[in-house]
Amino acid sequence: MIAMVVAYDGRAYHGWQKQKSGTDTVQQQVEIAAVDVLKHPVVSKAASRTDSGVHAEGQVVCIETDKQNIPLAGIRCAINSRLPFDIMVRSAREVPVDFDPTRDAVGKTYRYTICISPRVPVSLAGNTWRYGRPLDIEPMREAARMLAGEHDFAGFASRGDDRECTIRRIFACDVIDWGIKMEILIRGNGFLYHMVRNIAGTLVEIGRGRWKPERIREILVRGDRSLAGPTAPPEGLSLLCVHYNRDPCCNLLR
Repeated sequence: MIAMVVAYDGRAYHGWQKQKSGTDTVQQQVEIAAVDVLKHPVVSKAASRTDSGVHAEGQVVCIETDKQNIPLAGIRCAINSRLPFDIMVRSAREVPVDFDPTRDAVGKTYRYTICISPRVPVSLAGNTWRYGRPLDIEPMREAARMLAGEHDFAGFASRGDDRECTIRRIFACDVIDWGIKMEILIRGNGFLYHMVRNIAGTLVEIGRGRWKPERIREILVRGDRSLAGPTAPPEGLSLLCVHYNRDPCCNLLR
């Protein structure tokens, strides 16, 4: 079993997961490239099913192969040579056959980027929410800290999430000011459908003065999605890292 750390720009794809309709996805591109290299059918499994337009810097993807005679560095380079320019295998290593990138994950870290300048630099054009207006960072930081801990996040889940348990633990959530942009960094043991984007939209509403930071507590207690902010655009979101206890080296980008 090979575990790969994969990065991609999600703008051209309908999310990670392969679809019956044949629409282009990241999983489809990775499997096509892997089949061409390994010369046998490949079914990949990823730690996270990122949505359409969402990016990743540290997605963990597993594939099974019996081509143990090919060096891992060679497999990685060969797959990269067959991938589109906006997808890249950053590292690859062998893992036990029973390793599961989804079930074995103990946490994930996401970054949401918001450009607060009216003029978006070219370097940020494809991976940021082009908000274009100033935001007050201190209320946003105060609100972000209220998300830490174990809570019922039903109020931050979009319609379409069919999971029965909506309780999640957020280890840390912070807002960083970089001048022309802000970054929301959030690490937790799991996330509901659109949860990070709904949190980002809510923090922006607080940053522009529409609500006080205490709004976060009200949303958590009442579990009412209508009390939270809008779902932030997908292009601002990136999966930075997947965390494992069993084999933390899967996260190493080397």
